[in-house]
Amino acid sequence: MSNFLYIAKQPIFDVEQHIFGYELYYRNDDKEMTLPEKRLATASVLVNALNQMGLNSLVGNALAFVNIDAKILLTDIIYTIPKERFVLELNEDIVINQKEYECIKALHKEGYKFALDNLEFTEEHLSNIQRILPHVDYIKIDTITTNFELLKEQIGIFGGKQLIAQKIESIFVHSAYKDIGFNYFQGFYLGEPELIKKNRIDPHHLGVIRLFNLLQGTISMRDICTEFEQHNEIMLQLLQFVNSGGFAFETTPKSICDVLDFIGKKPLMQWLMLIVYAKAGRTGNQDLNPSSILVQNRIDLMLGILQRLEIDSEENIMQARFISLLSLLETIFEMPLAVILDELDVEDIIKNALLHKEGELGKLFALVLALEEANKESAERLLLAYGLKAEDTWHIIEEHLGHPAPIIH
Repeated sequence: MSNFLYIAKQPIFDVEQHIFGYELYYRNDDKEMTLPEKRLATASVLVNALNQMGLNSLVGNALAFVNIDAKILLTDIIYTIPKERFVLELNEDIVINQKEYECIKALHKEGYKFALDNLEFTEEHLSNIQRILPHVDYIKIDTITTNFELLKEQIGIFGGKQLIAQKIESIFVHSAYKDIGFNYFQGFYLGEPELIKKNRIDPHHLGVIRLFNLLQGTISMRDICTEFEQHNEIMLQLLQFVNSGGFAFETTPKSICDVLDFIGKKPLMQWLMLIVYAKAGRTGNQDLNPSSILVQNRIDLMLGILQRLEIDSEENIMQARFISLLSLLETIFEMPLAVILDELDVEDIIKNALLHKEGELGKLFALVLALEEANKESAERLLLAYGLKAEDTWHIIEEHLGHPAPIIH
Protein backbone atom coordinates (compact mmCIF):
# COMPACT_ATOMS: atom_id res chain seq x y z
CA MET A 1 0.00 0.00 0.00
CA SER A 2 1.22 3.51 -0.77
CA ASN A 3 2.36 5.75 2.08
CA PHE A 4 0.36 8.53 0.46
CA LEU A 5 -3.31 9.12 -0.20
CA TYR A 6 -4.83 11.11 -3.03
CA ILE A 7 -7.98 13.01 -3.82
CA ALA A 8 -8.84 15.28 -6.75
CA LYS A 9 -10.87 18.47 -6.60
CA GLN A 10 -12.29 20.71 -9.31
CA PRO A 11 -13.55 24.24 -8.58
CA ILE A 12 -17.11 25.40 -9.21
CA PHE A 13 -17.39 29.14 -9.90
CA ASP A 14 -20.22 31.62 -9.49
CA VAL A 15 -21.19 34.22 -12.10
CA GLU A 16 -18.48 36.58 -10.83
CA GLN A 17 -15.91 33.77 -11.23
CA HIS A 18 -15.41 33.43 -7.48
CA ILE A 19 -14.99 29.87 -6.21
CA PHE A 20 -18.29 28.67 -4.77
CA GLY A 21 -17.49 24.99 -4.24
CA TYR A 22 -15.29 22.06 -5.19
CA GLU A 23 -16.32 18.69 -6.56
CA LEU A 24 -14.26 15.95 -4.89
CA TYR A 25 -13.19 12.91 -6.93
CA TYR A 26 -11.92 9.50 -5.89
CA ARG A 27 -8.32 8.61 -6.69
CA ASN A 28 -6.69 5.30 -5.74
CA ASP A 29 -3.19 4.66 -4.39
CA ASP A 30 -1.81 4.86 -7.93
CA LYS A 31 -3.41 8.30 -8.45
CA GLU A 32 -5.84 6.73 -10.93
CA MET A 33 -9.61 7.33 -11.00
CA THR A 34 -10.45 3.63 -11.55
CA LEU A 35 -13.47 3.15 -9.32
CA PRO A 36 -14.09 0.28 -6.94
CA GLU A 37 -17.71 -0.36 -5.97
CA LYS A 38 -19.31 3.13 -5.81
CA ARG A 39 -20.12 2.96 -2.12
CA LEU A 40 -16.49 2.19 -1.30
CA ALA A 41 -15.23 5.02 -3.51
CA THR A 42 -17.51 7.50 -1.72
CA ALA A 43 -16.39 6.25 1.69
CA SER A 44 -12.76 6.67 0.64
CA VAL A 45 -13.37 10.25 -0.54
CA LEU A 46 -15.10 11.12 2.74
CA VAL A 47 -12.40 9.57 4.95
CA ASN A 48 -9.62 11.28 2.99
CA ALA A 49 -11.39 14.66 3.02
CA LEU A 50 -12.76 14.66 6.57
CA ASN A 51 -10.28 12.55 8.56
CA GLN A 52 -6.92 12.89 6.89
CA MET A 53 -6.59 16.00 4.72
CA GLY A 54 -9.08 18.11 6.62
CA LEU A 55 -11.97 19.80 4.90
CA ASN A 56 -10.82 23.31 5.79
CA SER A 57 -7.44 22.89 4.12
CA LEU A 58 -9.00 21.05 1.18
CA VAL A 59 -11.85 23.41 0.25
CA GLY A 60 -11.57 26.35 2.67
CA ASN A 61 -14.96 28.01 3.17
CA ALA A 62 -16.37 26.60 -0.07
CA LEU A 63 -18.93 23.79 -0.30
CA ALA A 64 -17.73 20.27 -1.03
CA PHE A 65 -19.71 18.32 -3.67
CA VAL A 66 -19.45 14.53 -3.37
CA ASN A 67 -21.11 11.87 -5.51
CA ILE A 68 -23.34 9.33 -3.79
CA ASP A 69 -25.51 6.45 -4.96
CA ALA A 70 -28.53 4.73 -3.45
CA LYS A 71 -26.43 2.33 -1.38
CA ILE A 72 -24.58 5.13 0.40
CA LEU A 73 -27.80 7.13 0.72
CA LEU A 74 -29.45 4.32 2.69
CA THR A 75 -26.57 3.61 5.09
CA ASP A 76 -25.80 5.04 8.50
CA ILE A 77 -22.56 6.57 7.26
CA ILE A 78 -24.54 9.29 5.49
CA TYR A 79 -24.83 10.90 8.95
CA THR A 80 -21.05 11.29 9.20
CA ILE A 81 -21.21 13.91 6.45
CA PRO A 82 -21.32 17.49 7.82
CA LYS A 83 -24.52 18.82 6.26
CA GLU A 84 -23.40 22.46 6.44
CA ARG A 85 -20.28 21.74 4.37
CA PHE A 86 -21.38 19.23 1.73
CA VAL A 87 -23.71 18.92 -1.23
CA LEU A 88 -24.69 15.32 -1.97
CA GLU A 89 -24.73 14.67 -5.72
CA LEU A 90 -27.23 11.99 -6.70
CA ASN A 91 -25.96 9.81 -9.56
CA GLU A 92 -27.84 10.13 -12.81
CA ASP A 93 -28.51 6.37 -12.71
CA ILE A 94 -30.03 6.35 -9.21
CA VAL A 95 -33.48 4.77 -9.16
CA ILE A 96 -35.89 6.65 -6.91
CA ASN A 97 -38.09 4.05 -5.25
CA GLN A 98 -40.21 4.77 -2.18
CA LYS A 99 -37.33 4.03 0.20
CA GLU A 100 -34.96 6.42 -1.59
CA TYR A 101 -37.65 9.10 -1.80
CA GLU A 102 -38.44 8.94 1.92
CA CYS A 103 -34.74 9.03 2.79
CA ILE A 104 -34.00 12.08 0.60
CA LYS A 105 -37.09 13.86 1.92
CA ALA A 106 -36.11 13.22 5.56
CA LEU A 107 -32.46 14.18 5.07
CA HIS A 108 -33.39 17.37 3.23
CA LYS A 109 -35.73 18.31 6.05
CA GLU A 110 -32.78 17.86 8.44
CA GLY A 111 -30.72 20.31 6.40
CA TYR A 112 -28.80 18.11 3.96
CA LYS A 113 -28.33 19.63 0.50
CA PHE A 114 -28.79 17.59 -2.69
CA ALA A 115 -27.80 18.04 -6.32
CA LEU A 116 -29.01 16.07 -9.33
CA ASP A 117 -25.95 15.14 -11.38
CA ASN A 118 -25.96 15.01 -15.20
CA LEU A 119 -29.67 15.57 -15.55
CA GLU A 120 -31.12 14.17 -18.77
CA PHE A 121 -34.19 15.43 -20.64
CA THR A 122 -35.64 12.01 -21.31
CA GLU A 123 -39.14 11.00 -20.26
CA GLU A 124 -37.78 8.11 -18.21
CA HIS A 125 -35.24 10.22 -16.32
CA LEU A 126 -37.60 13.13 -15.63
CA SER A 127 -40.27 10.73 -14.41
CA ASN A 128 -37.74 9.08 -12.08
CA ILE A 129 -36.66 12.34 -10.42
CA GLN A 130 -39.98 14.18 -10.39
CA ARG A 131 -40.87 13.26 -6.79
CA ILE A 132 -37.58 14.40 -5.32
CA LEU A 133 -37.32 17.74 -7.15
CA PRO A 134 -38.83 19.66 -4.18
CA HIS A 135 -35.99 18.29 -2.03
CA VAL A 136 -33.14 19.10 -4.44
CA ASP A 137 -31.17 22.34 -4.23
CA TYR A 138 -28.90 22.13 -7.29
CA ILE A 139 -29.31 20.86 -10.86
CA LYS A 140 -26.12 19.93 -12.73
CA ILE A 141 -26.24 19.92 -16.54
CA ASP A 142 -23.61 18.35 -18.80
CA THR A 143 -23.05 20.98 -21.50
CA ILE A 144 -21.55 18.45 -23.93
CA THR A 145 -24.36 15.91 -23.97
CA THR A 146 -27.31 18.28 -23.43
CA ASN A 147 -29.28 19.72 -26.35
CA PHE A 148 -29.02 23.45 -25.64
CA GLU A 149 -32.23 24.40 -27.46
CA LEU A 150 -34.18 21.72 -25.62
CA LEU A 151 -32.68 22.94 -22.35
CA LYS A 152 -33.92 26.48 -23.00
CA GLU A 153 -37.43 25.12 -23.64
CA GLN A 154 -37.46 22.96 -20.49
CA ILE A 155 -35.54 25.18 -18.05
CA GLY A 156 -38.75 26.43 -16.47
CA ILE A 157 -39.31 23.12 -14.66
CA PHE A 158 -36.33 23.96 -12.43
CA GLY A 159 -37.74 27.20 -11.08
CA GLY A 160 -36.12 28.09 -7.76
CA LYS A 161 -33.23 25.65 -8.17
CA GLN A 162 -29.58 26.63 -8.44
CA LEU A 163 -28.28 25.62 -11.88
CA ILE A 164 -24.73 24.38 -12.44
CA ALA A 165 -23.26 23.99 -15.94
CA GLN A 166 -20.62 21.24 -16.13
CA LYS A 167 -17.86 20.70 -18.70
CA ILE A 168 -17.47 24.35 -19.63
CA GLU A 169 -14.64 24.16 -22.16
CA SER A 170 -14.84 27.54 -23.93
CA ILE A 171 -15.81 31.14 -23.33
CA PHE A 172 -18.70 30.72 -25.78
CA VAL A 173 -20.32 27.89 -23.80
CA HIS A 174 -19.72 29.79 -20.57
CA SER A 175 -21.45 32.89 -21.95
CA ALA A 176 -24.37 30.94 -23.42
CA TYR A 177 -25.23 29.22 -20.13
CA LYS A 178 -24.72 32.42 -18.17
CA ASP A 179 -27.17 34.20 -20.50
CA ILE A 180 -29.98 31.69 -19.86
CA GLY A 181 -29.74 32.03 -16.09
CA PHE A 182 -27.21 29.48 -14.83
CA ASN A 183 -25.74 30.35 -11.44
CA TYR A 184 -22.57 28.26 -11.31
CA PHE A 185 -20.01 26.86 -13.73
CA GLN A 186 -17.51 24.01 -13.75
CA GLY A 187 -15.11 22.86 -16.45
CA PHE A 188 -11.60 22.86 -17.91
CA TYR A 189 -12.01 26.37 -19.31
CA LEU A 190 -12.39 27.71 -15.76
CA GLY A 191 -10.32 25.26 -13.75
CA GLU A 192 -9.00 21.71 -14.18
CA PRO A 193 -9.14 19.04 -11.46
CA GLU A 194 -6.21 19.32 -9.06
CA LEU A 195 -4.63 16.20 -7.56
CA ILE A 196 -3.99 16.55 -3.81
CA LYS A 197 -1.47 14.29 -2.08
CA LYS A 198 -0.90 13.74 1.63
CA ASN A 199 0.94 11.34 3.94
CA ARG A 200 -1.33 8.53 5.04
CA ILE A 201 -2.15 8.18 8.76
CA ASP A 202 -4.18 5.00 8.63
CA PRO A 203 -5.20 3.52 11.98
CA HIS A 204 -4.65 -0.11 12.88
CA HIS A 205 -8.00 -1.50 11.77
CA LEU A 206 -8.29 -4.09 14.51
CA GLY A 207 -8.22 -1.08 16.81
CA VAL A 208 -11.15 0.40 14.88
CA ILE A 209 -13.19 -2.76 15.37
CA ARG A 210 -12.18 -3.04 19.03
CA LEU A 211 -13.57 0.44 19.63
CA PHE A 212 -16.72 -0.40 17.68
CA ASN A 213 -17.11 -3.45 19.94
CA LEU A 214 -16.80 -1.33 23.09
CA LEU A 215 -19.23 1.32 21.86
CA GLN A 216 -22.04 -1.17 21.30
CA GLY A 217 -21.77 -2.43 24.89
CA THR A 218 -22.62 -0.90 28.25
CA ILE A 219 -19.09 0.25 29.07
CA SER A 220 -18.83 3.83 30.34
CA MET A 221 -17.63 6.63 28.10
CA ARG A 222 -14.76 7.17 30.55
CA ASP A 223 -13.46 3.66 29.85
CA ILE A 224 -14.08 4.12 26.11
CA CYS A 225 -12.03 7.32 26.31
CA THR A 226 -9.17 5.37 27.86
CA GLU A 227 -9.27 2.90 24.95
CA PHE A 228 -9.43 5.68 22.35
CA GLU A 229 -6.32 7.20 23.87
CA GLN A 230 -4.40 4.01 23.04
CA HIS A 231 -4.94 4.56 19.30
CA ASN A 232 -3.10 7.68 18.20
CA GLU A 233 -3.95 7.37 14.50
CA ILE A 234 -7.65 7.04 15.25
CA MET A 235 -7.54 10.05 17.55
CA LEU A 236 -5.72 12.09 14.89
CA GLN A 237 -8.42 11.19 12.36
CA LEU A 238 -11.20 11.97 14.84
CA LEU A 239 -9.77 15.38 15.70
CA GLN A 240 -9.35 16.18 12.00
CA PHE A 241 -12.96 15.07 11.42
CA VAL A 242 -14.19 17.36 14.19
CA ASN A 243 -12.15 20.19 12.71
CA SER A 244 -13.70 19.46 9.30
CA GLY A 245 -17.09 20.46 10.63
CA GLY A 246 -18.43 17.07 11.66
CA PHE A 247 -19.66 18.50 14.97
CA ALA A 248 -20.29 21.96 16.38
CA PHE A 249 -19.34 22.08 20.04
CA GLU A 250 -21.42 24.22 22.37
CA THR A 251 -18.38 24.74 24.63
CA THR A 252 -14.70 24.33 23.91
CA PRO A 253 -13.64 20.74 24.74
CA LYS A 254 -10.77 20.52 27.22
CA SER A 255 -9.89 16.85 26.67
CA ILE A 256 -10.35 13.87 24.40
CA CYS A 257 -13.05 12.65 26.78
CA ASP A 258 -14.97 15.91 26.31
CA VAL A 259 -14.87 15.34 22.55
CA LEU A 260 -16.11 11.76 22.84
CA ASP A 261 -18.83 12.66 25.35
CA PHE A 262 -20.18 15.36 23.08
CA ILE A 263 -20.18 13.19 19.97
CA GLY A 264 -21.87 10.21 21.63
CA LYS A 265 -21.78 6.47 21.05
CA LYS A 266 -23.97 6.09 17.96
CA PRO A 267 -22.28 8.82 15.86
CA LEU A 268 -18.89 7.40 16.87
CA MET A 269 -19.96 3.97 15.64
CA GLN A 270 -21.14 5.46 12.34
CA TRP A 271 -17.82 7.26 11.95
CA LEU A 272 -15.83 4.08 12.65
CA MET A 273 -17.98 2.25 10.10
CA LEU A 274 -16.98 4.86 7.52
CA ILE A 275 -13.29 4.04 8.12
CA VAL A 276 -13.96 0.33 7.64
CA TYR A 277 -15.74 1.00 4.33
CA ALA A 278 -12.82 3.05 3.07
CA LYS A 279 -10.41 0.27 4.03
CA ALA A 280 -12.55 -2.24 2.14
CA GLY A 281 -12.39 0.00 -0.91
CA ARG A 282 -8.60 -0.33 -1.01
CA THR A 283 -8.18 -4.02 -0.26
CA GLY A 284 -11.46 -5.75 -1.05
CA ASN A 285 -11.39 -8.46 -3.73
CA GLN A 286 -13.30 -6.88 -6.58
CA ASP A 287 -13.83 -10.27 -8.24
CA LEU A 288 -16.19 -11.24 -5.43
CA ASN A 289 -19.86 -10.42 -5.45
CA PRO A 290 -20.23 -7.18 -3.42
CA SER A 291 -23.04 -8.88 -1.47
CA SER A 292 -20.48 -11.24 0.03
CA ILE A 293 -17.93 -8.60 1.04
CA LEU A 294 -19.86 -5.46 1.83
CA VAL A 295 -21.00 -5.28 5.39
CA GLN A 296 -23.95 -2.96 4.75
CA ASN A 297 -25.65 -5.47 2.46
CA ARG A 298 -25.48 -8.03 5.25
CA ILE A 299 -26.75 -5.53 7.77
CA ASP A 300 -29.67 -4.61 5.50
CA LEU A 301 -30.59 -8.23 4.94
CA MET A 302 -30.25 -9.31 8.59
CA LEU A 303 -32.29 -6.36 9.81
CA GLY A 304 -34.90 -7.02 7.14
CA ILE A 305 -35.34 -10.58 8.39
CA LEU A 306 -35.48 -9.44 12.03
CA GLN A 307 -38.16 -6.94 11.10
CA ARG A 308 -40.16 -9.54 9.18
CA LEU A 309 -39.99 -11.84 12.22
CA GLU A 310 -40.94 -8.91 14.51
CA ILE A 311 -37.91 -9.51 16.75
CA ASP A 312 -36.06 -6.33 15.81
CA SER A 313 -35.29 -5.21 19.36
CA GLU A 314 -32.50 -2.68 19.88
CA GLU A 315 -30.24 -5.42 21.28
CA ASN A 316 -30.86 -7.74 18.32
CA ILE A 317 -30.25 -4.88 15.87
CA MET A 318 -26.96 -3.92 17.53
CA GLN A 319 -25.73 -7.52 17.57
CA ALA A 320 -26.74 -8.10 13.95
CA ARG A 321 -24.84 -4.97 12.94
CA PHE A 322 -21.75 -6.11 14.81
CA ILE A 323 -21.82 -9.61 13.32
CA SER A 324 -22.16 -8.11 9.84
CA LEU A 325 -19.23 -5.81 10.47
CA LEU A 326 -17.00 -8.55 11.86
CA SER A 327 -17.84 -10.87 8.97
CA LEU A 328 -16.15 -8.40 6.62
CA LEU A 329 -12.82 -8.44 8.42
CA GLU A 330 -11.45 -11.70 7.08
CA THR A 331 -11.52 -10.26 3.56
CA ILE A 332 -10.19 -6.86 4.57
CA PHE A 333 -7.36 -7.97 6.87
CA GLU A 334 -6.51 -11.19 5.01
CA MET A 335 -6.39 -13.03 8.35
CA PRO A 336 -8.44 -16.02 9.61
CA LEU A 337 -11.58 -14.77 11.32
CA ALA A 338 -10.90 -16.93 14.40
CA VAL A 339 -7.58 -15.14 14.93
CA ILE A 340 -9.21 -11.72 14.57
CA LEU A 341 -12.01 -12.57 17.01
CA ASP A 342 -9.54 -13.85 19.60
CA GLU A 343 -7.54 -10.65 19.37
CA LEU A 344 -10.67 -8.53 19.70
CA ASP A 345 -11.95 -10.57 22.66
CA VAL A 346 -15.57 -10.44 21.50
CA GLU A 347 -18.35 -12.08 23.47
CA ASP A 348 -18.83 -15.82 23.01
CA ILE A 349 -22.36 -15.35 21.63
CA ILE A 350 -20.93 -13.27 18.78
CA LYS A 351 -17.92 -15.52 18.25
CA ASN A 352 -20.04 -18.69 18.13
CA ALA A 353 -22.51 -17.09 15.72
CA LEU A 354 -19.73 -16.16 13.30
CA LEU A 355 -17.51 -19.21 13.53
CA HIS A 356 -20.00 -22.01 14.19
CA LYS A 357 -23.36 -20.50 13.17
CA GLU A 358 -24.65 -21.33 16.65
CA GLY A 359 -27.53 -19.71 18.53
CA GLU A 360 -30.25 -17.48 17.14
CA LEU A 361 -27.72 -15.00 15.80
CA GLY A 362 -25.72 -17.79 14.18
CA LYS A 363 -28.82 -19.19 12.53
CA LEU A 364 -29.69 -15.73 11.20
CA PHE A 365 -26.14 -15.24 9.88
CA ALA A 366 -26.21 -18.68 8.25
CA LEU A 367 -29.48 -17.80 6.49
CA VAL A 368 -28.02 -14.56 5.16
CA LEU A 369 -24.97 -16.39 3.82
CA ALA A 370 -27.14 -19.03 2.18
CA LEU A 371 -29.23 -16.36 0.49
CA GLU A 372 -26.13 -14.50 -0.71
CA GLU A 373 -24.63 -17.68 -2.13
CA ALA A 374 -27.94 -18.87 -3.66
CA ASN A 375 -27.61 -22.10 -1.64
CA LYS A 376 -31.18 -23.34 -2.12
CA GLU A 377 -30.97 -26.39 0.13
CA SER A 378 -29.48 -24.58 3.15
CA ALA A 379 -31.71 -21.54 2.71
CA GLU A 380 -34.92 -23.58 2.57
CA ARG A 381 -33.93 -25.51 5.71
CA LEU A 382 -33.19 -22.32 7.63
CA LEU A 383 -36.31 -20.60 6.32
CA LEU A 384 -38.39 -23.49 7.61
CA ALA A 385 -36.80 -23.14 11.04
CA TYR A 386 -37.84 -19.48 11.10
CA GLY A 387 -41.32 -20.20 9.79
CA LEU A 388 -40.65 -18.16 6.66
CA LYS A 389 -41.56 -18.96 3.09
CA ALA A 390 -39.29 -18.42 0.12
CA GLU A 391 -41.51 -15.64 -1.19
CA ASP A 392 -41.31 -13.82 2.16
CA THR A 393 -37.55 -13.78 2.00
CA TRP A 394 -37.54 -12.76 -1.66
CA HIS A 395 -39.46 -9.62 -0.71
CA ILE A 396 -36.78 -8.83 1.89
CA ILE A 397 -33.98 -9.41 -0.64
CA GLU A 398 -35.71 -7.33 -3.29
CA GLU A 399 -36.27 -4.47 -0.86
CA HIS A 400 -32.80 -4.43 0.71
CA LEU A 401 -30.41 -5.77 -1.95
CA GLY A 402 -32.26 -5.15 -5.18
CA HIS A 403 -31.42 -8.48 -6.88
CA PRO A 404 -32.93 -8.69 -10.38
CA ALA A 405 -34.29 -12.19 -9.90
CA PRO A 406 -35.27 -14.38 -6.93
CA ILE A 407 -32.41 -16.29 -5.32
CA ILE A 408 -34.67 -18.98 -3.83
CA HIS A 409 -37.29 -20.52 -6.06
